[in-house]
Order: sequence, then structure tokens, then C-alpha cells
Amino acid sequence: MATTKIFSISADDLAALNYIANPDKTDNGRLIITEGCSSDPLQASHDFAEIRKHGTDKSSVLAQHFIVCFKPGEITPERALQLGQEICEHFLKGEYQYFMTCYIDKNHTHLHVVFNKTNCIDGRTF
Repeated sequence: MATTKIFSISADDLAALNYIANPDKTDNGRLIITEGCSSDPLQASHDFAEIRKHGTDKSSVLAQHFIVCFKPGEITPERALQLGQEICEHFLKGEYQYFMTCYIDKNHTHLHVVFNKTNCIDGRTF
């Protein structure tokens, strides 16, 4: 059974994106999937900011970061990414940009997802 944690990002979404895009943990970037933004962390941060400019919320939260951890041997990295996409489709409904990575640097596979707080469709906040 997987465990999930979620955190708000208020200070710097680029730092979070750079952290989760670590090539040493994502098989040199092979285990990265994005929706509505670049797979380059710097450009993805700019992509997020561009959507936030048109948003309705003025809070300090920039994005959300959630982590899904699986037990050792429970899932392959490819299946974890597929499951991550299903989670994002279910909760984000294609209306929020996200940057997802699968880490394989530990004995347990885990996903990191950073998604923009601002909806691409109407500018509302998640």
C-alpha cells in the first residue's frame, strides 16, 4: 500500500522543480512526465508563473508538492508513473500544470509531483 504526503510551496517553486528533476534519481530524466509545462525545471517555473499571473488568488502559495511512496518491490517505475498520471487526471482534471518524476535512488520507488496552484482554464485556485 502506498503512502502519500502533500506540501504547499510558498517560497520558490523552481527549487522544488530542480529538486525533483534530479537526473541521478530519475534515470537521467527518463522518468519525468509533465502536463502543460516544460520538462526543463527553469522553463516549467516560468510556465507556472505565466498562468499564475492571470489567477484569482493572491496568497503566497505558488504550487503544491505531493509524494507517493511505494513499498520495495511493489511497483515498477513505469507503472508508478502511469499511476501518477491517473492520480493527476482524477484530481487535477487536465486543468492544472504538473511536473512529475519517479525516483529510483532508494529501495522503494516513489513519485514526486509539483503542480501549479492556478487553474489553466479559469484562473481559480486549487
